[in-house]
Amino acid sequence: MALAARLKPPILGHNAGGNMRIANSIAVFLVLSGAILFGVWRWSFQEALAQQETRAQASLSLAADRLVGRFERYRILPVILSRDTGFLAALDAPEIAPEVQARLRHLADLTRSLRISLVRSDGMVIADSSNNHRGESIMGRPDFERAMNGALGFYHGVDESEPLRGFTFASPLRDGNGRIKGALVVKADLENLEFHWRGDPEIIFFVDDANVVFISNRDNLLFTRLDDTTIARPYSAFDRTIWKSDGVVLPRQSLLNTQPLPVIGMQAYILTDLAPVTEQAQLRTLLAAALLALLGVGFWTLQFRRTALARQLALREETNQELEARVEKRTAQLRRTQDDLVQAGKLSALGQMSAGISHELNQPLAAIQSFAENAKVFLERGNADKARGNLERISSLTARMTRIIKNLRAFARKEGEVTGKVALNKVVNDALEIGQSRIAAEGVQVDWTPGDEMFVQGGAVRLQQVVLNLISNAIDAMEGQADKCIWISVEQAGDMVRLMLRDNGPGLETPEKIFDPFYSTKPAHDDSMGLGLSISYGIVQSFGGAIKGENTQGGAVFTVTLSKAKDEP
Repeated sequence: MALAARLKPPILGHNAGGNMRIANSIAVFLVLSGAILFGVWRWSFQEALAQQETRAQASLSLAADRLVGRFERYRILPVILSRDTGFLAALDAPEIAPEVQARLRHLADLTRSLRISLVRSDGMVIADSSNNHRGESIMGRPDFERAMNGALGFYHGVDESEPLRGFTFASPLRDGNGRIKGALVVKADLENLEFHWRGDPEIIFFVDDANVVFISNRDNLLFTRLDDTTIARPYSAFDRTIWKSDGVVLPRQSLLNTQPLPVIGMQAYILTDLAPVTEQAQLRTLLAAALLALLGVGFWTLQFRRTALARQLALREETNQELEARVEKRTAQLRRTQDDLVQAGKLSALGQMSAGISHELNQPLAAIQSFAENAKVFLERGNADKARGNLERISSLTARMTRIIKNLRAFARKEGEVTGKVALNKVVNDALEIGQSRIAAEGVQVDWTPGDEMFVQGGAVRLQQVVLNLISNAIDAMEGQADKCIWISVEQAGDMVRLMLRDNGPGLETPEKIFDPFYSTKPAHDDSMGLGLSISYGIVQSFGGAIKGENTQGGAVFTVTLSKAKDEP
């Protein structure tokens, strides 16, 4: 008993010290685990949020481009129709208004427009495709006032007599002296445009200058104001804007991305639900917690065994260090694997982008290889002149490859372009390089010998579009022929420069109608709307030039006449 009494206090003291160390270890582990889990959650949330933002921005850009692209058809429609002298005559001859009205109704049905109106300069509607607005006045409406100032006007709103939302474009009607006599107004049906967005999971809407939602793929958002706190309460998180709502109209938390659309005077918005982001962050945090729990159990087991087996303290410390080293090594391996996967994704994306232009570069690359091998042989034989010639060809082919890439990028870029001094030979060369693939695939021979460079007044990209359109139409016209050829020439006539493109196809059936809107001789199953030549006509007209098409012996010829560029800087 005496011996037991003497041994008991040290045992208690030893257990108390061991328990204290275990308690301290547990406390430290819990604090560190909490910090690690918070870091994992924060990193996971930010990564998932960045990925969602990238997808949302791409979807928003696609939706905005789709809307602006559809509006482009309605925007250019009144410009094209304003060239019809029949509408100008109707302004001074009310007795033909019924005939004009029937024609407007036909055009509205053909273009899926909500309404097309012919308006006098005093704002009075004298003919209307819907036959419900004749006699009304639109004086003071922004699109009409802008048209009366000689520009293309646009406006959006809801008419009291027509509850459907619409977006209108107004183009001035000028007489032979250039005086504005009236306007043609085309109204696009927004509900028809929104039909294809109804199934999109993202919430997309377009807001006007009054901060009101006017276009959306969710009906319950239409005509709401963004400053309405019952709809959303924005706040900032991780340098991004998050919308918080009551969860009835919108998700409880959504990521907001915006894009300005100055072309139609609106701002594009997209909201994506943050629930998947939160779930992904929570899942990763739970996985990290499970790993930490396993590590904790192992650590605590080691601590208990360390207290029970004091003699194996050194061995246990070594085991702990080895375990930590393995965890760090495995973590490093996981990070490297993740980096490799990210890099593989990047290389895959680069491969997809480069595949589209690889066939345009294979031929120059093969020629460069051939010329380089020949130059080597010539140098070995001491024939420096021929070797120099091959090197010059290699330099020329390299420049050609550079031009191909530059032209493809420039032609694909969708942006505004001012009118200025344009090298016409370069426009033709660039258009031929871009269309080389289809020209070769169709077996078309192109006869084009550039002469002295001539500079015209216009826009390089838009003029290139006209040339490509004429080349494409010529190839379509010669479809099925065994012998296909296109002749291109440029000549100067006083202060004007003429670009002529001739083919050996069957010719034009009705040359006087080829520039009319919606006129096409292609099969009914073709997707063409017959607007290609009309748009080309409008582009050339905007440069102050002219374009005409006529039949010639053994084919058709198109002539584009442009003003010679001034020498002013």
